[in-house]
Amino acid sequence: MANRRKKKISALPAVVTKHHLELPYKRGEFALETAVDPDDQKQKVTRLRRKCVYDEMLNRGSINQDQRDAAERYAILCEKSFGGSGDLYAKINLLKEGIHGHYDGPTLKQSEAYDKLFKIWTEMGRYHRGLLNMIVLGNMGSKQISEKLHLNLHYTMGQVLSTFILLEEAMKDL
Repeated sequence: MANRRKKKISALPAVVTKHHLELPYKRGEFALETAVDPDDQKQKVTRLRRKCVYDEMLNRGSINQDQRDAAERYAILCEKSFGGSGDLYAKINLLKEGIHGHYDGPTLKQSEAYDKLFKIWTEMGRYHRGLLNMIVLGNMGSKQISEKLHLNLHYTMGQVLSTFILLEEAMKDL
């Protein structure tokens, strides 16, 4: 009998291999999510979603669904405010004589997002704003934050939870 080589069957989902994200998926950076297709409400689609610290906190029961949703809305608000430039404070290219320049300032939606962000930041205070940005934008957990800020882990965990409470309260007003 001839030795037959068995075809290696991939244990990875098709959506992972299709987009060549095998390594990040194996590292645990992505999770599979099954949801209703926005184009066809009768169909379900499987998609990849980057794992977030606040999703893990929700799964552990550290925060509630409202606080998790507030963190998601905050992330979207930050994305809207940064715009295409990636800069919080959009740059203005001044018109010069003989050179056709253009105004590269914030759009109306970007300005509205700025206003909302500044209101949230004012209500939360500088310290909690920093923690919030480390969690939502930096995707850092309590352990990483405590190491970065040289704080006790249990103290940091309490501060992270108070940050989510403050965020939830600030988001109610918007």
